[in-house]
Amino acid sequence: MGKVQSKISFHTSKYRAHGCTEETGPVRAVGQHSPVHTDGVSSVAALRPDLCVSGGRDKSVAVCSWRSGAALRRFVGHEREVTKVSSALDSDRVFSASRDKTVMMWELHGTAGPSQHFPGHDLVVTGLAVSPDASQLFTGSRDNTVCKWDTETGECLGRVAISRNLVTHLCWVPGEPYIIQTSEDKTIR
Repeated sequence: MGKVQSKISFHTSKYRAHGCTEETGPVRAVGQHSPVHTDGVSSVAALRPDLCVSGGRDKSVAVCSWRSGAALRRFVGHEREVTKVSSALDSDRVFSASRDKTVMMWELHGTAGPSQHFPGHDLVVTGLAVSPDASQLFTGSRDNTVCKWDTETGECLGRVAISRNLVTHLCWVPGEPYIIQTSEDKTIR
């Protein structure tokens, strides 16, 4: 017998969220643009309906048009790889976490440097969750902590440490004052 090979299949159905009835036509091929980072991309998030923000191993954060692929802004300030990026939808604030144990806030229409620093973790920052109005930020780290920050002042409003809680991801619950956190200890909190 010969080697078993998979066949590539193409589907014309559109992926939809449960209950969505919108029909917009067939799914098109994935668009590919010139690279905006000089090394691997580690995180991407929606910024606006036409913009996304990405962070990479090149220590930079890029704001791009996902339609054209053009890099519209680039922010540099981290000393090590950017691990996560986040933003409140339609906000002018972009947040980036890094292996340098810090989080930075960047203003889309501001200066090239960060408008706020959020130091305070002892290990790499691996989770970010921004409130819908971008006034509060939650950060999670491999140091087993989750911190709550005021984005205007940069003040840490609270810190929770849970043994063996290596934070992997954070997200804000839409319409609720809660965040969800995942961890390497196999739990969701």
